[in-house]
Amino acid sequence: MMFETLQIQRFSFGTVYKVLFIAATFSMVPLAVLMGLFAFFGAETIVWNGQHLTGLMGLIASPFVGIMMALIFTGFLGTLFACGLWLYSKFRPLHLSYTR
Repeated sequence: MMFETLQIQRFSFGTVYKVLFIAATFSMVPLAVLMGLFAFFGAETIVWNGQHLTGLMGLIASPFVGIMMALIFTGFLGTLFACGLWLYSKFRPLHLSYTR
């Protein structure tokens, strides 16, 4: 595989949020569904509105808990990351390596 390098002067805030939301969704939702499976068998791993959900309700609520976690992480960390990358762009461009 041959890597190519792309020089980026600055990411837009929307791009940072988009990439972070995709990463958070594809990591948090499967984790929450796994916790939902544990909740289905009686573990108190899913909490919604301050109450532990177990059994079928825990399994059903788990993807929604994962989506909420992804949205919260994206909102909070996306803002921090976007500001950090903006500050970094004031000093030097970012070089990304990729393959086709």
